[in-house]
Amino acid sequence: MLTTRMVLVTAALVLAGCYEGVSGPGDLDELPGRVPGADGEGEDPSDDDDGPDSGEPGHHDQGEIEDPAGRRVRRMTAQQFHRSLIAVTGQPWPAFDDYAAAMGKADFAEITDEGREISVTFDKFVHDAALHSCTAAIDADLEGTSAGTVMRWTKPTDRDEVVIRRNLDYLMLRFLGQETKPTDPRVDPWMNLLTHEPSDGEIDDGLMIERWTAVCVGLVTHPDFVTY
Repeated sequence: MLTTRMVLVTAALVLAGCYEGVSGPGDLDELPGRVPGADGEGEDPSDDDDGPDSGEPGHHDQGEIEDPAGRRVRRMTAQQFHRSLIAVTGQPWPAFDDYAAAMGKADFAEITDEGREISVTFDKFVHDAALHSCTAAIDADLEGTSAGTVMRWTKPTDRDEVVIRRNLDYLMLRFLGQETKPTDPRVDPWMNLLTHEPSDGEIDDGLMIERWTAVCVGLVTHPDFVTY
């Protein structure tokens, strides 16, 4: 039941992120000529017409020109993902070695290239790994055997939104490297998950543990975590 609930929750969270673009530097007051004569000096008027349109690429802006390939979003390799998972949760996924090849890890016998394409198989094992490691990390937090990896600034008994938000801000920075502001819209879906009242009763400590586990899983499976 816990697994089903968290899969549904985290699937919704992946689609709920909000992002802001960045602007480039301002326009220069003066742009220098790129080639001699670009500013109009030293130009030969006879060069204005380079003959009839041949249809060749680049001739009179006609024809097709091959653009250089743009930067594609790439995912982590299997090994990079597992190391990152351990770094943020403090917990390895015991089944990693069994499924590393299915996640794209090269064996340098038959497969020599590390897989970096996003696939259903990779996504499935990422969720499995996240669920195991997040559950183990929160168990360690509650047992006092860790310094507070996931629930560092909160406990299952906390209902204060200020306390919850502090821990959530810490997790956003730890997992995604994102510093959040008080009005940051990216935090809203996570806060709603943690604080909304269930339709069939009140929030209890067990439900809060489930919700913090779901947040952890959602962050590990977030595109900003597994891709670059």
